[in-house]
Amino acid sequence: MTAAADNIGATGVPDRAGSPAPRRRWATLRLLLSQPKGVVGLTLVTAYLLLAVFGPMLAPLDPFRQNFALTLKPPSAAHWFGTDQLGRDVFSRILVGARATLGVGVGGVAFAFVIGVPLGVLAAWRRGWVDTLVMRAVDVMLSFPDIVFALAIVAILGANTQNVVIAVGVVSVPIFARTARAVTLSILAEPYVEGMAALGARPGRIILRHVLPNISGTLLTLSTLLFASTLLSASGLGFLGLGTQPPFPEWGTMLGESRSYIRSHPYMATFPGLFLAGSALAFNLLGDALRSVYDPASRRVARSRSWLALLRGRDQAGAGLDPKQADLSAAVSVRGLHLAFRTGAGPLEVVRGVDLDIQPGRTLAVVGESGSGKTTLLRAIATLANPEQVAVTAGTISVAGEPAVGLSPAALQDLRRRRIGVVFQDPAGALNPVLTVGAQLAEAVRVGTDLDAASVRSRCVDLLADVGIADPERRLDMYPHQFSGGMKQRIVIAIALAQNPQLLLADEPTSALDVTIQRQILALLRDIQRRRGMAIMIVTHDLALAARFADEIAVMYAGAVVERGDAARVLERPAHPYTQALRAAAPGGA
Repeated sequence: MTAAADNIGATGVPDRAGSPAPRRRWATLRLLLSQPKGVVGLTLVTAYLLLAVFGPMLAPLDPFRQNFALTLKPPSAAHWFGTDQLGRDVFSRILVGARATLGVGVGGVAFAFVIGVPLGVLAAWRRGWVDTLVMRAVDVMLSFPDIVFALAIVAILGANTQNVVIAVGVVSVPIFARTARAVTLSILAEPYVEGMAALGARPGRIILRHVLPNISGTLLTLSTLLFASTLLSASGLGFLGLGTQPPFPEWGTMLGESRSYIRSHPYMATFPGLFLAGSALAFNLLGDALRSVYDPASRRVARSRSWLALLRGRDQAGAGLDPKQADLSAAVSVRGLHLAFRTGAGPLEVVRGVDLDIQPGRTLAVVGESGSGKTTLLRAIATLANPEQVAVTAGTISVAGEPAVGLSPAALQDLRRRRIGVVFQDPAGALNPVLTVGAQLAEAVRVGTDLDAASVRSRCVDLLADVGIADPERRLDMYPHQFSGGMKQRIVIAIALAQNPQLLLADEPTSALDVTIQRQILALLRDIQRRRGMAIMIVTHDLALAARFADEIAVMYAGAVVERGDAARVLERPAHPYTQALRAAAPGGA
């Protein structure tokens, strides 16, 4: 899209606040109904749910009334499905039993959901020993066959409907926990979640506003699929006489009562069995269709290897910094920083002995090939490196004179909120697609303050205006998909500026944009820097961008800063062979 197009909505007309949400729901329903299995599954599930609600009212005869003159009668006009060994109408008992049968399934899934999902999300969020403890408990539970585990629970608690709900629910808890953990880990890796953490948002708010809405589709699909297996497990317990107790009808219990008559009067088992199998099939079809609708795209992490091995171990050229004393007047000061990934084979060092300073009002561009450690360094300065995955093995980081290494999680959260803003590479991924732009800006503004709603909205309008978005009042009520790439990046910058940071960290902020929009974004950043006096650190592989935008350049290779200095000097008279190779590889650089 052109820059002019950035100023209109996706539809070309103003959108009412909240209107895209119903459209998304209708779009999901249309996708579901576009599949034959979705149509069949949804129709059958609806029919079974209606049967559970209205079955007792539709029963033609009293399902509890015994008539020994009519025992074991075959299907007839008076008794459509025949009668059982006590002369009770089988059809009426099936209709009334639908509520108990499906109720056990719903209760079991709800029990597993309420316990399993929080455990999985907690394990993903906390990692470390919490993750290990939860996952080992899940592994132990999954090592037992479902029906054996459920039988043991019912044997301990006693045979009744409530205990069957608990038993089949406990059996499904580990499945919910493992799935919730897996999808939560993927969401926590998204830039918009990391951005909220960088702004100091509370963990509970991040989980409720950003994690749970984005994993709801997967959990809904899993719930539908597990309902069928839970229903069959509960009916199996009823068949063994451990479920709903006579005389109350339940399809599994009815199958258990019919086993003595399976040869002489097969209809007693056939009709409850058909209804039970049909319900399992219905929920499986619906779950399979929902899985197709919510199927998430897998992400692949690309890794690259360095190609100039002869340069490994070279000392820095032109750094000229005291390796021991941090510059407390700098917006950020790094001394002797070593970072290592935690691996099964031991620590793997990825950043080695980095020293750098960025003064207020100055811009440093960190350049280098993929895998050189640029982004890892940026994340460490942003205090976003996961300590369970990345260890600071040596060195210090100071942001605006405050230490940023060795702090408690609460102190790091406060430091990020007050001092640091982060702009991530992909503007589309940095924004939550299910929240309006105004909601995301408001969340960033509200963190750590007691502003009322009117003040927060006014601040959000000012932020959008500061980054050059026309008609900011109306744009607050729009969703990210209604903006072009350039406008999305402006919104991301506005979110990063919400707490007036002294240091702005930008990870490839223009790589996803076309050349014209790149220049506009860089001009915007320079203008904001001039007005606010903040320092900027930009990570890029584009030497031309670094030459136009940065005051200084730091060249990274194999985890080390091999050359650092004034941008013009580094690019025109590179002292290090790797910098010379980068310059020669750039268009027009040879």
